[in-house]
Amino acid sequence: MVHAVYAWVRNLVCFSIFLTLILHLLPRENYQKYVRFFAGMLLMILVFSPVLSLLGEKEALLQKISQAEFFQDMDNIKLDTKHLQQTQKEVYVKEYERAIEMDVARMAEGKQLLARQVAVRLSDSYQVESIAMEVEEEEAALSEMGQSYQKTDQLRQELMEFYQLQEGQIEIAVTLF
Repeated sequence: MVHAVYAWVRNLVCFSIFLTLILHLLPRENYQKYVRFFAGMLLMILVFSPVLSLLGEKEALLQKISQAEFFQDMDNIKLDTKHLQQTQKEVYVKEYERAIEMDVARMAEGKQLLARQVAVRLSDSYQVESIAMEVEEEEAALSEMGQSYQKTDQLRQELMEFYQLQEGQIEIAVTLF
């Protein structure tokens, strides 16, 4: 009997040390609540197993705990799926933004403007929200200063028509070299 009590206490202490180690190794705090929930169920089994084995209710408790674990795992899978979907959508938005940035740079080249920087921001529904760009134009190619403004205005109009934007959603900065 003393040996059984000693083994029981040893199991509780080992479990406590193991749980502390796991909680410190978790990369995010939001996973800790799931680990604590699962660990609490295991701790209940460890604490009550000697008493339940005497009463003969150990199998019923283990069955209920395994059922609770199943539902907890299902909740975890749902959370992981939502996280993966959100991450995937963010990747798609970034790739789409890069593709539009390359198109905008090509449109600027068509107007004899060299796009140095292009930044496109998309909404969650993949609609262009804004375009900010910096273009360079060769100073020697200008016959008069108004010609530069004419090119940028033409580019702005083309972008507004193509991406269905308002004038305030497009920002074009011109530098001369």
